[in-house]
Amino acid sequence: MELQQLSKLNEEAADHCTEAAEREEEEVFEDACEEVEEDSSRGFAACGPLAGLPDLVPEVGGGRVAGGCYGGLEYEERGSLSHEEEGEGGLAHQWRERAEQELQEKAEWRKRDIQALRDLVEREENFNCDVSDAFLIRFLRAKKYDYEAAFKMLQRYLGIRARSPANFEKCLPSRAEKIFNCNLQNVLPHRDSMARRVFIFRAGMWDTSITTPQDIFATNFMCLEVMGREPKTQIAGLVALVDMAGFGWDHVMQLSLEYVKDVVAMVQNSFPIRFREIHIVNESYLFDVVFALVKPLLTEKIRERIRFHGADHESLHRCLPRSILPEDYGGEQPPFNNTGLKHALEKMEDHFLALQTYGYRDNAVPSEVYDRETHPFPAFCMSGTLPE
Repeated sequence: MELQQLSKLNEEAADHCTEAAEREEEEVFEDACEEVEEDSSRGFAACGPLAGLPDLVPEVGGGRVAGGCYGGLEYEERGSLSHEEEGEGGLAHQWRERAEQELQEKAEWRKRDIQALRDLVEREENFNCDVSDAFLIRFLRAKKYDYEAAFKMLQRYLGIRARSPANFEKCLPSRAEKIFNCNLQNVLPHRDSMARRVFIFRAGMWDTSITTPQDIFATNFMCLEVMGREPKTQIAGLVALVDMAGFGWDHVMQLSLEYVKDVVAMVQNSFPIRFREIHIVNESYLFDVVFALVKPLLTEKIRERIRFHGADHESLHRCLPRSILPEDYGGEQPPFNNTGLKHALEKMEDHFLALQTYGYRDNAVPSEVYDRETHPFPAFCMSGTLPE
């Protein structure tokens, strides 16, 4: 099919598609608190420990300490909420204050709120799930303490594994070593000026001859899990940087509509982490064509958080400071290297093994957990034939 025809098809899809936002359950307090969040984030970035580089790489004798450069990911993991209340090594007062301002989280109500979500989980039939405080609070924070919305997100989080098991076949660090050795993903050791984690995915470097779309899904999911276990990231959220350099037709032909929907679901309403911004760099005309087909699946909120920069580093640096970016993106840090991420994941094997045991018995996920089909071309498949 000619590019011109494909572009026309994209325009028709966008024009006739029902807004995805209509089928997504809105976060109850999101719109009302958007301005408060931005103000509190800016103030938070300017105060005390965050005046320089958050989670700064420690140095000894002028050299970087390999074991400590990923300290944020290694040492922020919490087995219980008691650590968050201790101050040293846990959440400082300013973090607890930010959680209250942005998420309506109150320390005096925390046990009550967690128990309310735990009650919903325990009343659900044929449903097995971690009911620890540390696990459940991830969903409460992601949904600003709306119990019902948090529970629905939890259902989707576990249900997507049953709906698309192939995406999770290599969702263990021990099975994904070769994929991570391709150096496609990384989580920066420094937070941005608003104390958000920065996740980088180099989509265009994906070698389709040795790595499947399902491998990519599994490893990206594991990266989100690393960040999602951090109390600070649960509060501040994350920023994604997607590098499309090298993205071509060989990549496009690997992607089915169902796969794309699973990826969108993880970003929008099935993973307990707040995607604050998504930055796309080095995109080509081909990406524009594909994005036009994906766009109808996105909520308006997510669409507004996507920024396109092309090859303009200055544009990117207006959103993400050079001081935290690797030199690959015009930054001041060493070249892209995910060794620290791999080390962090190696310590989480038991966590991912446990996740495999959660969900609905016999994978009998209630139909209402799944999203309704709203794409104008439900039979469309990038790995098949475009509709005429």
